[in-house]
Parts: sequence; C-alpha cells; structure tokens
Amino acid sequence: LAVEDIKFAQTEDGQWDEAAIKKRDGRPRYTINRVAGAVDQLIGDQRQSRTDIKIRPESGQANEDIAKTMTGLIRNIESNSKAANAYANAYDEMVNGGYGGWRIVTEFNDDDAFEQDVKIKPIQGATTSLWFDVGATEYDKRDANWAFLTVDMDKGEYAERFPDAIISDFSQEQCNSTLCQSWVRENSVRVAEYWVKTPITKNIALLSDGRVIDVDEEKAVLDELAGQGITIKKQRKVDSNKIEMYLISGTSVLEGPKPWAGKFIPLIPVFGRQAHVEGKNYVRGLVRFAKDPARIYNYGTSTAIETTALTPKDPYWITAKQASGHEDRLANFNAKNSPFMFYNADPSVPGPPTRTGAPAVNSALLQQIQQASMDLYHVTGMQPPSLGANPELKSGKAIQAQERQGDRGSFIFNDNLAKSIEYGAEIIMDLLPRIYDTERQVRIMSQDGETESVEINQTVIDRQTGAEVLVNDLSLGKYAVVAETGPAFATQRQESAAQIIELIGTSPTFEALAMDLVAKDLPILESKELTKRVRKQMINQGIVEPTDEEIKALGLDQPQAPDPQQAAITENIEIQTEKLISDIESQDAKTLQTTVDTQNATIKAYKDLMDAYKTQAETGIAFTADDHNIRVKQQDIMEQAQQQIDEGPNKEQARSLVQGAVQAEEAAEQQSEGARRLTVQQPSASVGQDNL
Repeated sequence: LAVEDIKFAQTEDGQWDEAAIKKRDGRPRYTINRVAGAVDQLIGDQRQSRTDIKIRPESGQANEDIAKTMTGLIRNIESNSKAANAYANAYDEMVNGGYGGWRIVTEFNDDDAFEQDVKIKPIQGATTSLWFDVGATEYDKRDANWAFLTVDMDKGEYAERFPDAIISDFSQEQCNSTLCQSWVRENSVRVAEYWVKTPITKNIALLSDGRVIDVDEEKAVLDELAGQGITIKKQRKVDSNKIEMYLISGTSVLEGPKPWAGKFIPLIPVFGRQAHVEGKNYVRGLVRFAKDPARIYNYGTSTAIETTALTPKDPYWITAKQASGHEDRLANFNAKNSPFMFYNADPSVPGPPTRTGAPAVNSALLQQIQQASMDLYHVTGMQPPSLGANPELKSGKAIQAQERQGDRGSFIFNDNLAKSIEYGAEIIMDLLPRIYDTERQVRIMSQDGETESVEINQTVIDRQTGAEVLVNDLSLGKYAVVAETGPAFATQRQESAAQIIELIGTSPTFEALAMDLVAKDLPILESKELTKRVRKQMINQGIVEPTDEEIKALGLDQPQAPDPQQAAITENIEIQTEKLISDIESQDAKTLQTTVDTQNATIKAYKDLMDAYKTQAETGIAFTADDHNIRVKQQDIMEQAQQQIDEGPNKEQARSLVQGAVQAEEAAEQQSEGARRLTVQQPSASVGQDNL
C-alpha cells in the first residue's frame, strides 16, 4: 500500500489504475495532481523547521559542562553527516507512504587513523528495505529483537565480494511461485543486514572515581586502575543485551556476526499515522485517503473535457434557399470572423437564420468535480484557510494564525519525526563514551553553527590532591535527551531581530543596549562584520563586557598607551588634589594651634587659680567647698582639652606644640598640692576634713 501511495503521488501516471486505463482506451484521460501539492506543502513546512537536540544531566556525576560538550558533539555529528538530508528523505517517504527511516554507523575518520566517528546515513526506499521485529510495540522499535535492512547488489559486485557464495539454490518453481523470487533478479542479488539483539548478563562495577564499567570487558586494566588508586566500590550483575549484525543472502550467511558497540539496534524508523485494530497495525501517510477523491476528480475532469470536446457548437439554422449563392462565404464563416452574414429571404421561414443554443454539459458532473475538490481538502487536512486564501483576513498575523490552525491536522507527521530524531540522538549518546573513549580533540557546534575544539577524556593532575583526573569524561553519569522542534535557526534570527527592533521603537534604552543583538540577527551577508564593529564601539563605551576572543582581538590584554587628553586631566586632578591636601593640612595646623593656644590659656588660668589659693592660704582665708569645686572643674576642662589635642590628626605635631604647656601643667599640680597641704594644716570651720 505504501508503494502504491508513493507512485500515486509522485509518478506521472500513478493516479490511474490498470482497469480505468483500459476503460478509457482512446478517450481523453487527464491527471490533475492535487495530491502532490498537498504533500509538497507539508514537506515545505518541515524544511522551514528544525529539531534541535539538547543533552541534560540526569544522575550520578553528570554535569552541565559534559552535557554541553555532548550536545555540541551531536550537533557536529549531524553537520558532518549532512543529517538534514537523511531526515528530509525519511520525512518525504513517511508523508507519501507512511514509513521512512535512517541509520547510525561508525567509520574511521581517516585512511591512516584508528579513531572512529559516528555518522548518520539515509536509507533510500525504507518502505521496501527496512523491516522490524513484528513483536515490537514501541513507536521507535527500541524493543525489537531483530531487524533487517536489505539492498539489491549487482551480480558482478556480489561475485567479486563474495566469491565463495552461491547466488541461489532456490528451485525454479520456488522462484516463480513464492516471495523468494525478489531475492534473485536478472541483474541483481538481494543482500540483507540482519541485526539481532541477544539477552546477556553483565557484571558491572562502580569505581571510586564515579565511573561504571563492565568488569568482564575492562578486566585487563583493573590492575592499572588500582595503581592509580582507583578501586571497585560496588559490584553487581545486570540483565543487558548485546547487538550483533550478520550479512546474509537469501540462502546463506555471508559475514558475521559482527559486534556493535552500543546497546540499541542502530536503525531508526519514522512512521506516519498509526492505528492498531484487532491485533493488526495500520500505517499511512498523507496520500492514502486522498486517492479516492483524486481519482473521482481526475475521472470527472476527463469526462467533462471529453463531453465539452464532443458537444457540437451552437450552429445557425438556415434553409437551402437562404444559403443559395453564399456557400463559400458560409463555409469560412467561423474562421474569418466576418461582421456580416448574407442570406436569401425565404418566405417559408420567418426572419433570418437563428441559433437555438448548444447542448449544456451535465450539471451533476460539474457538481461532482467540485465535491471531489472539497473532499481532497478534508482528507489531507490542508484546509483552504491554511493556504492563506481567506480574503477576509487582512493582517499578516491573522493569516499566520489561520495557517497554524490548518497545520494542526498534519502536526502528527512533524511530531513523529521529532520523536525519531530524539531516539537517534539517544543511540548516538549511548555510543559517545564507547567510540570517543580516548584522549582526543573533538569539534563541537553551537546552535548558531559556530564551532570550537575541546579536549575530551584529557588526563590532568589535580593541584590540590595530586591525583589524575579525567576532564570531559563522557562515561561519567547519566544524561537525558530532549528534542525541541521550532523554526530553523535562520528564521529564529529574523524573528528575534524583528522583536528587538520593535522593542527599540518603544524605548531609547533598548536601542543603546541591544544594537549588537540586532546586527547579529539581521539576515544579511555582512552581519558578522557589522556585529563586530557595533560590539567594538559598545565595548569602548562600557556597555557590554568583551569576550576572551574580543579582549585578544582588540588588544585589551596589552598595556595601553596613555591618552594625552586623559593624561592632562589626570595630572590636573593630581595637582588639585595635592593643593587640597596642603590646604587641609594647613587648616588642620591652624586649628590645632588654636586648640593649643586655648589649652595654654586654660593652663595659665589654672596656675593663676592655684596662685590665688596659695595667697589665700598664706593670709589665713578659709578654703571653702566652692573653692574646691572650682578647682576640680578647671582641672577637668584642662584635661579634656589635652585629650582632644592628643587625639588630633597629627599627634606628633600636637605633642611638640604643647610640650611647654604640659610642663606648666605639672608645675601647677605641684603648686596645687602645696595649697592642699597648707589648707589641711589650717582648716576652715565651714569645710570639714573629709570634704578637703
């Protein structure tokens, strides 16, 4: 059925079956291929979108850095393999017939190298060459225990490659009456890759550095690991599978078994619309249900054209007497388009020659053609609004919304492709630590197509512990695959630029901050050079931080020559600063001198007070409590002023200035002590001994 669907949509005469061709032998038979247009529209939508693979850390020692490396490595594998061609081929076959696929292979990356790379390869004609275990129930057939991939090989190539293999031991009767006849043709022999999954029990171990290894496979290096201080922490048996491939003909095994590094059969199917009814699986593409409306449309159109061609034109009804003498002119009447028609009056016929009207085409036939046309829209899901053909919609956004609404009926095809791409990435991720298992430099790719080289499985010495550590060890931890489908990156860039430009129109702030992003996303050939110039200006203005590459490219890591204008400004600032500091120091000195002068006055006042008390004592005047309080208060003022001087901005200068004042203070204290002794010797009646 899938083969018939593909022929129906894509071959020149595929929309007419043999019975219809025989019935219309010698009659008009036209093909108005409206099915191919619907298929092309769906394929065009797929070409404008891309499915992007992202690897995310899940458990164990998985981390974002290794996930980023894996993501970039898978993108680079897709780029080097031209995987877009494999995906497009599978999608085309799936939309037409309901089934397509591609494969994963490993190849040596050069003629003189021992390192292998992972590659994605298309499968041409998967409808007739890719077969899976009928007991598999998963969409992607990951649970299949076997699979076949067949190819027809030229007999000469077959004999050269397998000289000891017989071409066929089928009897003539078997070749004529069974399916075995397709294995041996006149010029070709069918050869098949037979992939088989065999259950096994593995002995795995968790190492002290976090890696999980197959003990049986890595037994030879356990001693070396122990010498590095890496030991087995845990060990257990698990149920697993081994994948092997045999190359077979219809009669014998030609090669194999050949072991496969991964745990999945590396064949990826892509299915269209699936249905499971009473234990039977039905698969179809876009064409299957469109065939009957297309046949009706083609048959009706051919019949209408035939009817129109055979229907006589609307003639003039004229008698022999009216035509007499004008036969030559009447014979060329249609060809010469004369504005005049001559005739003879005939009494038996009233008036000139007249038309009575041509026979009309059957209106029911025309209605049937119109109905078949609408049926084609309905069965394909490509409604007229999805084609942007609604005249009532004026804005571009409204038309796009209608187109997206029309695309919903065909979304299942894009979704199934994304699921298959995700499964393919899972197979590749399983292969990465097995194929890229040595220290090597690989190229990774970002979403915008930029590439960089990174080291994987690189052994470095930890400076803190002195132990050897593997950098970008792809075998550590578990990771999950996520597929995200959206517009192709070029389309995303255009949409991003349009949105940023719209934001710039709303605020000048966006214009100052986002011009490099606009330049980067503009769909022009010089976008990289424009972005480089814009970012250079923004870096000089301090708006954005330069990358490591920009620092090197702009010479920002080199000593910069001083700007004369900036140097003059800096020198002027230094001069002004020195003057300001000098003024401040001068002002501080004046302030300090004022404070010292005040302190000297305070000390002098205190000395004068003590002299007065001495004279008072000598004359016999009593030393009262008020006198005592005045002396204590004056002494406190003097001590507080001295403390402020000691805590000033320049203590050494302060101490130098008040050295004489301190000596005066000590003399005053001596005088005060003499006055106190004198007062005690001659106490006043009003001041008791305790108060003194």
